[in-house]
Amino acid sequence: MEIRGRHVAVILIGLAIIGFILNSQVQHYQGGEIYESANHAYGLLVKGFNVTVVVETVDGKTIKGNLLSVRGSTISIVVNGTTYTVGGPEATKEDIKAKLIRVIYHGKVYLYEVTPLEGTGSEVFSKLLPPQYYSVRYSGRIYIDGNITPIEIGKLKYLADYKTYGSITINHLSSNGAIITANMVPVQYLAKYLGNYTVYTYGLLYVNSDERNLPLRLVEVRSP
Repeated sequence: MEIRGRHVAVILIGLAIIGFILNSQVQHYQGGEIYESANHAYGLLVKGFNVTVVVETVDGKTIKGNLLSVRGSTISIVVNGTTYTVGGPEATKEDIKAKLIRVIYHGKVYLYEVTPLEGTGSEVFSKLLPPQYYSVRYSGRIYIDGNITPIEIGKLKYLADYKTYGSITINHLSSNGAIITANMVPVQYLAKYLGNYTVYTYGLLYVNSDERNLPLRLVEVRSP
């Protein structure tokens, strides 16, 4: 019985490892291949994946950050709130010269329809966060009631535009409220800056997770 129990334990551990491998993927690029990593990483980002980039530099350092954007063969990553550009081993304009780049991503992207929701920002956007996720991004029109200031909107727009892959468009702003359009903005940012205001919104939700875990209408499932 003891031996059989050990066999079962080994099988369960093996299955757990296999499951992790299937849901966690790493692509390595080095030398001339580093430039291919830019296109691959960007393709994942626009689908809604949360992409982590681990860089081994030419001088032996290891730097890990979240992928922000890609322009040509230059990769931009955010490390502890600071943005850095990454190029190949012979790069001259970029902040970091990479000898090896690992592009890490997990699961799939589940695209949900968000029908009109109304309430405080904290209530509305908390409903869009599933129990487990790697990232949750929102695209949609948001109507904000109340005297929200240009500075508050500006802080949200700055984070969306410059610290993550996303954007905020300000459609209208007055003493009575504002209308903005979010494009793949992290839901946590919206909850933080709009949490105390009454909002009315509808749109699409991009959830990067291991499984479907929200009671919303599923529009599409995106694989890497």
